[in-house]
Order: sequence, then structure tokens, then C-alpha cells
Amino acid sequence: MGNDNKPCCAAEALRRIRRIPINGVPTGICMCDECIVEVKKQDLKNELEIRAALLRQLKVYNYVPQNVEDEYARALFEEYHKMSGKL
Repeated sequence: MGNDNKPCCAAEALRRIRRIPINGVPTGICMCDECIVEVKKQDLKNELEIRAALLRQLKVYNYVPQNVEDEYARALFEEYHKMSGKL
């Protein structure tokens, strides 16, 4: 991500948290929208590539337990598609 998208401090990062359901549990994701925008810019066409890129971006700002990476990737992919119409 470009430096202009990074939060200046922890308080700014907290303002950028969005809750999305992971395995049916509302989960706070920091910088979710910004991660989706960055992946969208890559113009990837393959679902597996998109999921991997989303997870890679998300891990920059969030802890993702290894045993639920697939669930995070699936949920992020759903959000990616929801946002695609708005970008």
C-alpha cells in the first residue's frame, strides 16, 4: 500500500476497523477497505489469486490465525465482490 493509505497512529488504525463475519462470528478487520482497494488495483481475474492477494494484504495490518486463513480469505473475497460495484 502507498504511504498515504497507512494510518498515522493506532487511533487512526482503530477508526479503520470494519466488522465482517468470519465463520459466522463478527470479526474486526483493520484496514479492510484499503486492502480490498489495493487488490482491486491489481486487476486479478483468478479467484484463487484474488483470495491470496487479499489475505496477504490483510496480514500486513491484522493477525490471522493459520488454522482459519481459508475462512478469512473466503469472507474477504465476499467483501471484495460487494465493494467491486462501489469502486
